[in-house]
Amino acid sequence: MIENWDYRNLNMDFSSMYSGNNHPSDIDMFYLGRDHTLVIGEIKNEHGVLKDGQRRLLAELVDGWKYDAIAVFIVHDKLYQNGDRKVDVPSCKVRELYTKSEKKWRQPKKLTTAKDVLDWYTERS
Repeated sequence: MIENWDYRNLNMDFSSMYSGNNHPSDIDMFYLGRDHTLVIGEIKNEHGVLKDGQRRLLAELVDGWKYDAIAVFIVHDKLYQNGDRKVDVPSCKVRELYTKSEKKWRQPKKLTTAKDVLDWYTERS
C-alpha cells in the first residue's frame, strides 16, 4: 500500500542505469509466507505487457527459490487519466502465472484474482 499519496506519481527512471544490455527492474508484489512460500508479482493496467526481461527475472527468482514459489502477472482496469486513484489489487485478474513445478508461463485455467492465488498458495503449504 502506498503510505504517502503525495509521492504516488513519482516515476522511477532506470533508463541510464545499464550494465551491458541489462538494467534494474522493480517487483510490484512480494509475499513470503511463514513456511518460506514465495509469491511475487508484476502489476500492470489491462493494456500492459509483461516484457521478456521481466518474465525472465521473475522466472529465475521462482526457479532459484529453495522452497515453493510462484510468479503472477496481474492486470487492473484503472487509469489515472480517468480519475482513478486506487487499485484494489486483491480483486485484480491474474493474466498469467509461472510455477516452479511447471517452469513455464501460462494462463490460469479459470478466472483467478490476485487474492485467489495468495489464498490458494498459502493454504496448501
